[in-house]
Amino acid sequence: MKICLINNLYGEYARGGAERVVENIATGLEEAKHKVFVIATRPMIELKSYKVKSKKPLNDEIYSPQAPHNDSNVTRHSSLVTRHFFCPWNIISYYNLHKLPAALKLLWHLIDMFNIQSYFKIKKVLRAEQPDLVMTHNLTGVGFLTPLAIKHCGIKRIHTLHDIQLLHPSGLMIVGREKKVDSWAARIYQWCTKKLFNSVDVVISPSAWLMQEHKKRGFFGKSKCIILPNPIIKTPSYSPPSQRGDNEKFIFLYVGQLEPHKGVKLLFEAFKQLTNENCELWIVGAGAESKKLGMNIKLLGNKNHDEAQKLMREANCLIVPSLCYENQPTVILEARQNNLPVIASDIGGIPEILDAEFLFQAGKREDLVKKMRWVIENYDEVKKIPSAGTQNFLSARSYVDKILRL
Repeated sequence: MKICLINNLYGEYARGGAERVVENIATGLEEAKHKVFVIATRPMIELKSYKVKSKKPLNDEIYSPQAPHNDSNVTRHSSLVTRHFFCPWNIISYYNLHKLPAALKLLWHLIDMFNIQSYFKIKKVLRAEQPDLVMTHNLTGVGFLTPLAIKHCGIKRIHTLHDIQLLHPSGLMIVGREKKVDSWAARIYQWCTKKLFNSVDVVISPSAWLMQEHKKRGFFGKSKCIILPNPIIKTPSYSPPSQRGDNEKFIFLYVGQLEPHKGVKLLFEAFKQLTNENCELWIVGAGAESKKLGMNIKLLGNKNHDEAQKLMREANCLIVPSLCYENQPTVILEARQNNLPVIASDIGGIPEILDAEFLFQAGKREDLVKKMRWVIENYDEVKKIPSAGTQNFLSARSYVDKILRL
């Protein structure tokens, strides 16, 4: 089969877990000997270093038979994946949306929802490539007319949910501000997205929580809805040392964006209360909260996938202190694959992949401190507790096999 994957970011522009999931799927499709091509957006910059596969590229789409080096290094698929990058007409590209003043973001989202240029661009690529199946993921920035373009091409379509971007433009549901998703403005937004996504053949959600959030608001009534965990690239399991020396520090690890909704400030405050413990906090990532570091907190900056995996094997515990409702954080799956204990907020889809012992009440600093001390004091026993979601880990190939049987 020939299969198209569509996501707002990909390859060298990847920033989060959703992009890694898309690339894992590309890997699985290639392992199963399917032809794969990807449609994604790029920033409003000149691309100079890519080889053009066709002598007649479609406007500013870039065809690349290579998997270029990139800072995020989440590109693990082979060099056979063709990639169509384009820059939709808007005030600013999705990649740089965080730089746009809040007052202009409403206009940006309005253009994005009904971006007719993206509609014709995607339709043109699909008619040229003629895939048997299109799998869409995060479409904010690509344009919400994408499902309509696929429908008009007469191609089967599968949509995978990664967050609540169809319920709220921000894609975020924050602890204590849950009602924002049901405000009158959000309901108008949802009315539009329901109309645009009502033609999807199959909808996949990695967590039951995320699917239920959409279903209870009237989404996907005509679609086949499936709960299917995200795929990961399986690596040999690793067990940290069972004992630590008297002078050896206990390493807590955070991997992700350093933004307020990720709960990084909460983590810093909780860590400061462990003054009597011989421990360090390693921070992997970048963002607005990076200036609020304290004693024994090491800012390691952005790391590629292999480097992050290595740090997971050196650390003693991963912390996921999110204040936003997460779907199925890839970083948790990868940590558990490395037998690294994880402490995380008790919201969203996280309780579906972690046992209650490892969850703390989202936003509650004292509860987080209590869990961190519990892990330090009972480390050897903690490592032996299996994760609730470990048995549900899917390899990329197994995931693809399940998808293609739908």
